[in-house]
Amino acid sequence: MSMTNTDANQTMQPQLAQPAPQPSPPTASEPSDAAAQEALQAARYARTGIKPPRKLDSRRRFKNFIDRINRRQWETLGEGIHRRLAYNGRDMSQYELIQHLKQEFAPKTHTTMEIVALVGGKTDEDGSIGARLRVKHQVVQGPYLTSAARRRFEYARHMFVQYTAGKISEISDIPDEDERRREPKHILPPPGLRPPPPRVSIDLGQFYTDYIACINGGNMTRELQRFCKSTGVTWNGSKLAVDQYRKLMEGAFDAIDGLKFIAHTVLVDEARQQIAVRIDFIGTPVKPFGGAFPNGKQVIFSEHAFYWLEQGKISDVLTIVDWESYKSQLIH
Repeated sequence: MSMTNTDANQTMQPQLAQPAPQPSPPTASEPSDAAAQEALQAARYARTGIKPPRKLDSRRRFKNFIDRINRRQWETLGEGIHRRLAYNGRDMSQYELIQHLKQEFAPKTHTTMEIVALVGGKTDEDGSIGARLRVKHQVVQGPYLTSAARRRFEYARHMFVQYTAGKISEISDIPDEDERRREPKHILPPPGLRPPPPRVSIDLGQFYTDYIACINGGNMTRELQRFCKSTGVTWNGSKLAVDQYRKLMEGAFDAIDGLKFIAHTVLVDEARQQIAVRIDFIGTPVKPFGGAFPNGKQVIFSEHAFYWLEQGKISDVLTIVDWESYKSQLIH
């Protein structure tokens, strides 16, 4: 306690606790280089003894994005999104995106999303991340009462998000519409316990580049086994021999003339032997395929795929193709 003389009488005034010193913002004379600024800020925290805030990488930012959607925190959702962004190739405002999400995740829909696989964004504030999401949907049957019967189902959704200057600048979002219509109780889980990565590290980015070159070059008969586990590949839950996996892709080339696989975004996790990719397909359908008939026009559509490797070879694939976009281009 301290004594303060405010007038002729002495009064007792409680001593106010002094706020902990905070690092001061940089002045105009301080370095503008990002690395120098970061070092200067770290030195200030060390000098004052204040624990620095946890750095947000794009993975944590994405988790916050999903969490705010699940909690219907629309007022703060825009903090992590640029004023204008691209959503599935369409330019839109932040407001339009939030209204779109508010409609899909209305308060009474009981729809939430859970991240089941996440690749990319570990070190940089910016860059891309790829996520496999479990969308859990609950339908209340009859009057909206606590005792009302509920129907629950799940479907998968693959989302690729680009961060620029710490905020979302692009979203490529493909839900599994076929799964949503079938209303399964559970989606296919990611592969379980995995073996350790190979002793000799391989460049997963180059591995995938070579894999796509093998497919586009028409060399799958001779070369596909270089990229796939000898015992076969589990593709969307189906165990396929390497030849069956090859024929699956060859069927697409047979139905779509001039088909090309274009790797738009490739993300890798060396430690977990995972690859997440956004692939664009371009070609002209000449046979019925994907639930639609050819109309002589070229199509461009996308696939989001997650690959798991064992000892440097593809063992599991979970993929969603944007068949809705494919079919819409052939109808109109």
